[in-house]
Parts: sequence; structure tokens; C-alpha cells
Amino acid sequence: MKNLLLSAVLLLALAGCQPSETKAPAATADAPATAAPAAAGAGAGLPAPLPTSAVDIRPAVEQLLPAEGYLHVVSAKALRIEPLQVALPPLWGSLKAGAARSMPGYRIGYEAVIKWVPKGYGTETVPASMPLYAPTGRDTLARFLLGGINPIVPGSENYTSHNVAPEKPVTVRGTVYAFTGQDNQQQPALVVYPYRDKGGVPQASKMTFLPLSQ
Repeated sequence: MKNLLLSAVLLLALAGCQPSETKAPAATADAPATAAPAAAGAGAGLPAPLPTSAVDIRPAVEQLLPAEGYLHVVSAKALRIEPLQVALPPLWGSLKAGAARSMPGYRIGYEAVIKWVPKGYGTETVPASMPLYAPTGRDTLARFLLGGINPIVPGSENYTSHNVAPEKPVTVRGTVYAFTGQDNQQQPALVVYPYRDKGGVPQASKMTFLPLSQ
């Protein structure tokens, strides 16, 4: 019961900017944008435009990195911030029939400097380089990958590949999504899409907030 009450409070914080009758078009699990600015129109409940200086995008980019901590964000900056409707994660939306399945939010294009810090090799030799796959799709929830099977699909631009050496920064570009809402102090903030827990329920301890500069 406690978890259910907490989820309800967090969703109310998000719902402060949600139009009561907004119904999102169908969106796939890896396509969070449900209405682009040009297609949505003035009546689609889009949030106000934001300048790129309004948020520190670094905490959002960090959510795209592996949780094990072997990739670090050296620096990050927003390149563009687009208002749009963003599909809610499966367990963040109401189960009520006909309820909204999206929230006002933003698609944020960024540029970041990423560094590989090798971990867990012990006495083994650290590779001189590894392929870093950075998600570049305009409408994707993909995250960074280091090594392993090449995820790049021929003919698509879902990832860019970068050859990275230990402790040598590399510059990448990509996209993150966030909802309008409030942080735990009830201050206006963006709530980053839960990239590391897409199938979970909303929990304050797992949310990443981007305070809005005044």
C-alpha cells in the first residue's frame, strides 16, 4: 500500500501539466515521441519552449550509461530542446480505460564528452581500445554500449561507433527525453525518462530530476 501511495504522489507531480483529455497515438517501446511539435498543433498540450541554458543535461546523459560505472560523462550540453508529448513508461500511466498514455515533455538533443575507465580486469591486460556505440536515433530509448555485438543496423542511423582508448575522452551526440513536473522539493523540474528502469513503477529514489534555471 505504501508503494502504491508513493506512486500516486509522484504521478500527481507529473500530472500538474497534463491535459485531462490528451490521448497519445500508439508508440512503440523504443519510440517515446508520440507527437512532434509540427504535427501536434497548438491544442495538444505542449509545454512552453525552453532555451538550451535552462537545464544541466549531464545527469540525463548519465542515465544512458551502463550502471557499472566504466563510462563517465566528462561534460555535456544541450543543443536543442523540443516540446512534445512523450509516451509514459508502461507502469507509469493510469490503467483506467481511455486514460492518457503520454505527458508533456521535451526531446533534448545533446553533445557530450564520454570517457572509458576500465574496471574489473584484475590481472588481465586492459584492451588498447574498445568500440563505443552511442545511440543517435532521434526517437529512441537506446543506451550506450561498450564492446560486444555490433548493434548498428545496416541502412539505419541508430548508433554511431567510436573507437575509444582507456581514459581518452570522445565526443558524441544523441537525444534524451524528459517529462515536465516537479522535484522532491516541489520545485519545477524535468523528470528524465527512466532509461535504466523502463519497466518499473515510479519511485523517487530512481528518478532523475533536472532543475529548471530561473
